[in-house]
Amino acid sequence: MADRQDNTEKATGRKRQQAREKGQVARSRDLVTMASTGGIVLVLTFWGGSALAHLSGVMRGFLSLRYGTDISTVMRAAGMETVFILSPFLLAAAGLAIAANLVQGGLVIKPFELQPSRVNPFEGAKRIFSATGTVELLKNLVKLSVGAYVAYIVLRKDIFLLPSLLQLAVPEIVRVSLSILFKAFLTGFGFFFVIAVLDHLVERWRFEKSLKMTKAEVKDEFKEVEGNPLVKSRIRSLMKEMARKRMMKEVPKATVVITNPVHLAVALRYDDKSMSAPRIVAKGADRMSEKIKEIARSHGIPIIENKPLARSLYKFDVGAYVPEELYRAVANILAQVFSRFRRVM
Repeated sequence: MADRQDNTEKATGRKRQQAREKGQVARSRDLVTMASTGGIVLVLTFWGGSALAHLSGVMRGFLSLRYGTDISTVMRAAGMETVFILSPFLLAAAGLAIAANLVQGGLVIKPFELQPSRVNPFEGAKRIFSATGTVELLKNLVKLSVGAYVAYIVLRKDIFLLPSLLQLAVPEIVRVSLSILFKAFLTGFGFFFVIAVLDHLVERWRFEKSLKMTKAEVKDEFKEVEGNPLVKSRIRSLMKEMARKRMMKEVPKATVVITNPVHLAVALRYDDKSMSAPRIVAKGADRMSEKIKEIARSHGIPIIENKPLARSLYKFDVGAYVPEELYRAVANILAQVFSRFRRVM
C-alpha cells in the first residue's frame, strides 16, 4: 500500500509507450458494448420496418409450403434472405464496436504470446472468484438491477396493456408488441449508455493511476534514456543540425567569404566600430562550402579565393576571432573587398 502511495508522478512518454506495446490501454468494455448496441438501434430505426417485412415474407414462405416441395431449395432461399436481413445489424454492430475501440485506445498490435495460465481452468476459477472478479460481478448485478427498475418505471403503463392485446387482431398485436419492445430497448440503451460513459471515465482514471511512477523511477528512466547510445547519437545529430542552421543564418551578415576554392569556405565578418578583429561566422567543407557560397552569392557577399588562408582559418571554431598571425593576410583580403566592391563597414 505504501509503495503505491509513493507513485505520485505522471507516467512518462516512454512508460506509456511500453504499456501500449504490451496492449495496455484505457478501454471500457461497457462503452464498446453500448456502441455495438447503438449500431443495432440505429439500423432498427431505419431498417426495422423493411427487416420485419422481409422476415414476414420468409415466414409466409414456410407456412405456404406444399407437399412435394424441394425443402433444400426453400431452406437455401430462406438462409439467403436471413443473411440479407441480419447483415445491416451485424455490420453496424461490428463497425461501431471497432470505432469505439479505436477512439479509446487506437490500434494496438500486440504480439501473440501463449500463456498457459489463460487455458488453465484452476487459474480461470481463481480469476473469477478473486477480489477483482467479485467486484466486477457485483457491479454487473447492480447495473442490471438498476436498469431493470428504470425499464419498469418507464414501461409499467405499457405492461398493464398486455392482457388487453388478446382482444386485438394478430397484425395489431404484432405492431403494439414491437412498439413496446422497441421502447424497452431504447430505455435500456439510454440507461446503459450513461453507465458506459461513466465506466469509460473510471477506466481512464484507473489506467492513469496504474501508470504513475515514483520519483526514483522517473530519475532512473531519465538516466537510462540519457545513457542510451542511440539516444545520445540522435541528440548530437539534432544539436549539430541546429548549430548548422544558426551558422547559415550568419552568412548573409558576413563581410567576405574566403575559399580554397572547391573544398573549403570560411565566412568572415568585420566591423571596425564594434569589433576588435574579424570574426569567423561560418565555415564548411564540400557540400557545406557550396551552400555557404550559394548564400553569399544570393546576398551579394564577395567570394575571394585564397587557398592557404582558407585552410588556416578553417582550423578555428565558428565564433572565434582571427588570430594575430593571420591579421596581415586577412587585412589584405579586406582591402581587396573594400577597393573592389566598395563595401561600407
